[in-house]
Amino acid sequence: MKKVIGIDIGGTNLRFGVVDHNGNLEHFEKKSSGSLVSDNAVENLKNEILRYMDTYQLNKEELAITIGVPSAVSKDKSFIYSSPNLKGLENMDLGHLLRDALQMPVFVDRDVNYLLMNDIKNFDIDPDRDKTILGMYLGTGFGNAVYINGSLHCGKHGVAGELGHIPLRGAHGQCGCGGKECSELHCSGKHLQEIRAEYFPDTVIDDIFTKHGDDPVIQEYIDILSYPISTEITILDPDYVLMAGGVMIMKDFPMERLLEQIRIRCRHPYPAEDIQFVFPEHTQTSGVIGGALAYFASVK
Repeated sequence: MKKVIGIDIGGTNLRFGVVDHNGNLEHFEKKSSGSLVSDNAVENLKNEILRYMDTYQLNKEELAITIGVPSAVSKDKSFIYSSPNLKGLENMDLGHLLRDALQMPVFVDRDVNYLLMNDIKNFDIDPDRDKTILGMYLGTGFGNAVYINGSLHCGKHGVAGELGHIPLRGAHGQCGCGGKECSELHCSGKHLQEIRAEYFPDTVIDDIFTKHGDDPVIQEYIDILSYPISTEITILDPDYVLMAGGVMIMKDFPMERLLEQIRIRCRHPYPAEDIQFVFPEHTQTSGVIGGALAYFASVK
């Protein structure tokens, strides 16, 4: 394939772009993803793709499609197991359904995998395809991606890297994934909102670290976040750890405290004393480009 239509689906926005093997982007579009929470989500998405291709006069014979979703996705990059924020696409074989409808190659994957591929290219941190790189993406939930020796690690069922869903003692309640005691119940932007509502109701969320960063409640939030991160670092001994997501780029986020707590809880002397952290800044196009890069990497 010469080019890829990269599609990034979030709970709010649907993004399109055409990307070549060097990561060059053209015809970027962003619109509401509201049509994908309905019972007709697949039909609506198919029609959006056809509209996009018609608008820019794209030849499907020269294209593949990648779709990033905030979901658990099968190893064959097709079936969406669960998608709490996109119920219209949950428990369905989206990849094969669209392949049959469009007569084009279609690949579906977790959006954080695509973000990591984009970040690796932007920082040029694996030119020889021999590194172990972890992506930690703290937003509404806790996204995680694992890359080893030039490839994303997906595991037996395609759901490797779900660090937000490992058990964390003290994380009470039912998680959106259906499990209990998931780390995401504490390590997420959603939980930060719960903290704000309970302890700092007069503070807007954007100011929570500026006004209350020294409060023991906020410090505990940061300290608990270090547990799953340091666990994965200790297990995989990565070359790089990428730290990003909407919460981590909030004003006055206590990053130095988080890094200190991660180092404290990693195995000593290594990897604790030689963790290489990288701090990406994402844009609306990051997932679109990353999906195409993941595709080109898989067909080399």
